[in-house]
Amino acid sequence: MREIQKYSSLTSLILLLFICGNSFFAQNAFAQNDPEAIAKEHFELGKYEEALPFFKDLVNLYPKDPMLNYYYAACLVETKQFTEEVKTAIQNAYGDETPAKIFYYQAQIFHAEDNFEQAASLYQQFADKAKRKVVKNTKTEELLKLCEQNINPFPKPKVDEVTKETAEEDTTWVEEVMEVEKPLEIPSDLKNSLIYFHVTPTIHYLKINHFKNEASIQLFIEGWQIEQELNTSLEETNNLRNDYATASENEKIALAEQILQLEKETYTLNQQVQQFYLSAKEKEIAYWDKANPIEMSDFKRKISILEDSIANVKMKVEIEETGVAVPVELPEERIETVVPDVTQPTTDQVVYKIQIGAYKKSPPQWVQNLYKKLSVIRRIDKYTDEKGVTVYTVGELSSFEDALLMQAQVRQEGVKDAFVAAYKNGERIPVKEARELTN
Repeated sequence: MREIQKYSSLTSLILLLFICGNSFFAQNAFAQNDPEAIAKEHFELGKYEEALPFFKDLVNLYPKDPMLNYYYAACLVETKQFTEEVKTAIQNAYGDETPAKIFYYQAQIFHAEDNFEQAASLYQQFADKAKRKVVKNTKTEELLKLCEQNINPFPKPKVDEVTKETAEEDTTWVEEVMEVEKPLEIPSDLKNSLIYFHVTPTIHYLKINHFKNEASIQLFIEGWQIEQELNTSLEETNNLRNDYATASENEKIALAEQILQLEKETYTLNQQVQQFYLSAKEKEIAYWDKANPIEMSDFKRKISILEDSIANVKMKVEIEETGVAVPVELPEERIETVVPDVTQPTTDQVVYKIQIGAYKKSPPQWVQNLYKKLSVIRRIDKYTDEKGVTVYTVGELSSFEDALLMQAQVRQEGVKDAFVAAYKNGERIPVKEARELTN
C-alpha cells in the first residue's frame, strides 16, 4: 500500500511539474518526464496496469478532456475494473477525435452488468464504425455470441484498496451511529421535503415520515446531512474548474491542488452517503419483507395519491413560470448557442435553479444528446458567465425545498451530477446566502 501511495505521489509531482511550463517539457532531454507521454507509451505497448495511475491523475486535473477519459476508461476495462468510475470516464470520453473503439469498451461495461441487449448493440456499432484490422484484433464476434446466449464472461467489479479502506471506515461510522442512542431530531429542511427514496422495485418513500423504522430514519438523516456537504463540495469544485480554464499558469498549479483535494473529499463524502442510505434501505427492506399484502397495497395507494398531488402542483408552477425565461432550443444536430434574453426584476428576487452543466466550449455529443432528451420534459436555459463559461440550468424556483425535489428528479432523468444553484436578481450567489435571504 505504501508503495502505491509513494508511486501516486511521485506521479502527482511529475504532473505538477508538467503544468509549470510547457517549454520545459518541450525539450527532448526531459521528454521522459512527461506523464501523458509515459502513459500513452505504456498504453500502446498494452501495459494497461502501468498506464492506469498516470491517466487517473491526468483525468483528475482535466476531468472533461475526452481523450484522457478515453485512455483512462480503456485502461480500467482492459484490467477488468467495471466500477462507477469507468462509467463516468466513458461518458466523458465521447468527442470528435475519440476512436471508434470506445463503443467496444462501453459494450463491455454493459456486458459486465448483464445488460446483453445494450452490449450487443454497442459491439455492433464498433464493428460497423471501426477499421477491419482494429475489429479483427478484438473478440467482438465472440462477445456478440455470448450476448445472444445471455452469458457474462466478465468478473465481478474489482474494488481497489483505497475503496476497501473507505468502505470499512464508512461501515464503522454507520455502526457507531447505531450504537450511540441519540434523540431523533429531524432537520427542519428535511421534515417537509420530498426525498424520493427507493426501498424495493415497488416501494419508495416521498417523505421522511414514510420510514417504518426509527433506526433507519436516523441513518437516512445522517446520509442526508452528508449529502448537503457533498452538494456544496460539488458546486465549489465546479467553480474552481471554471476558474482553472481562465487562470494563468502559476494560478493553475494552486487551483489544481485545490481541485484534487476537493475531489478526494467529494469521493469520501459520496461513499459515506451511499453507505448510510444503503444501511437505511436494508432495515426498511426487512420491514416490508414481513409486511402483509394489505398493508403494502395501502401504502402504495397512499404514495400514488401524494404523487398525483405533487404532479398537479408542479404543473401549476410550470404554467406560472412559462413567461419567466426563454427556453433554449435543442435541434437535432447541435445545442442552440443564442443566449436567452431574460429581463431582470427591479426588486430583490432570489431564485433557485438546477445546474446540469457548464462548458467553456461546445458540450460533447453525448451531453447534447442527453440535453435534447431532457428538453422533451423540461425547459433548459443557459447563460454565459463573465469567464466565458456557458452554464446550463433547468427550473426557476423560489423555495429551496422545491429545488431539492427538482434536483432529485433531474438526477433520476440522467444528469447524475445536477446540483442546486442560487441567484439574486440574476447574479449567482452561494446557496447558503440564498437560504438565509429566503428564510
